[in-house]
Amino acid sequence: MKIKQLFIVFLGACLLCSSLTGTAQASKWGDILGSIFSGSDSGSSENYHPVSAVGKVVDKEQIPIPGIKITVESDKGGSWSTHTDANGNFRLTVLGAQDLTFIYSGEGWRTKRWKGYVGTPKEFVANEQLHHDYITGKVTDRNDNPMHWVKLTFEADGGTKGVVTVYTDEKGDYKATLPIDGYYWMTVSQDGYKTYRQHDYVLTGRVWNFTLYEQ
Repeated sequence: MKIKQLFIVFLGACLLCSSLTGTAQASKWGDILGSIFSGSDSGSSENYHPVSAVGKVVDKEQIPIPGIKITVESDKGGSWSTHTDANGNFRLTVLGAQDLTFIYSGEGWRTKRWKGYVGTPKEFVANEQLHHDYITGKVTDRNDNPMHWVKLTFEADGGTKGVVTVYTDEKGDYKATLPIDGYYWMTVSQDGYKTYRQHDYVLTGRVWNFTLYEQ
């Protein structure tokens, strides 16, 4: 008799789940029922506890960066996003008690991400510091005169990220947007001057100046 009663309760619960229109809500009920019938004492409702993720995004000089997009992704398939305000601050509501991936991105800035477990506090602080996705600099001759139309080539190790080529302007300045931070072969050349070639780790957001000497 007890088995029959248990079967009736279980059947009713299944019908309740199938009648729910929201898939997330149905999943929640399914988790709760699963915990009841499996005897688990970990309340699955904790997985749906709202948490305010707050933070500030700044550059290496601690200057706030407006307009940065913050995307939070869950291993369970959910995602939330917002943008920093004029003071570099942001706030958005996510679901805690799970592993979440925070992604910070914006035009001209190196995308940064990190993953970690977020519990169920009322507020979770997620500050971040970003740097530009390009390098800048100047090319001069031995007398410190700016050199116009100098060719600069940046080739990532193995060439897997391709080659970036730029030229200096009339003031000898250049700007090169690189796909990743990493080791590059840097080649600086102009007719009548010795070609400069260097292999180094390039962290974008920095200044790289070069000097060329006559052949």
